[in-house]
Amino acid sequence: MRKIKYFLIPVILGIFMYSCEKEDSSVIDPILYFPSITSYFYTPQIFNSDTIGIIAGATVESQDPVEKVEVKFYDLGNNILASVNLQDNGVYPDTTAGDGKYTGVLSYVFSCRQVGLHRIEFLATNFSGLTSSPIQPDIQIIRSPNQPPVAAGIVISPDSIQVNTPSFFVFMITATDPNGPCDIAKVFYTGFRPSGVPLTSSLELFDDGSCCQIGTTGVTSGDTVANDSKFTRQTFGPPNETGYYRYYIRAVDRSGDTSNILSDSIYVY
Repeated sequence: MRKIKYFLIPVILGIFMYSCEKEDSSVIDPILYFPSITSYFYTPQIFNSDTIGIIAGATVESQDPVEKVEVKFYDLGNNILASVNLQDNGVYPDTTAGDGKYTGVLSYVFSCRQVGLHRIEFLATNFSGLTSSPIQPDIQIIRSPNQPPVAAGIVISPDSIQVNTPSFFVFMITATDPNGPCDIAKVFYTGFRPSGVPLTSSLELFDDGSCCQIGTTGVTSGDTVANDSKFTRQTFGPPNETGYYRYYIRAVDRSGDTSNILSDSIYVY
């Protein structure tokens, strides 16, 4: 009987300690209260101007006090152009102080208007440092009426080569846009073999100073000076047909309008 008692003592102590640990862990588990944006608005949603003025508002629910409600405006490359902290103070455009509805005006002026689909972002943060889920609606920037880009000064080098001779080829064109350089979306060429069969793909020209690798090709554009309106593309290969390879180069702006088309050729003998 005494042996049974001695055996039960550590078992009972173990059960007691386990139950205490379980209760302690439930006491120290933190409860996180994230703020929530339950509704929002912004107006206007389409701009045909260099000047942006967006009246934005958000209704926020938070168990902990709200530190800030912010709206950010992003460009086409996902860079922040402007931001504003919305207020719940009853000062225009907010109508009633302390009602959980935060309002403000986000302003920005384009030095060169980027036509396309931008986005804004609503985000609430409380004094515990916790944030709401971001809300990211779109802002459409348009240009109407629009002026198309202009292409000039086509250069293709070399302009003649012996068949099946491996060589670098450089395509260059000057492309400008009356609406500003940021309105040029793309410069590219299409080509045709002497037989009239199209080359497999059109290739884009760049005005990047050869800063970056093109896709996964491991090569750069061959451009010498960035942002000088001269777009360049360097390719390599042996032409395998005799006759004239003909190329057509054009620019397209962000509204989808196309420049005049320039043409030149490479003679393969």
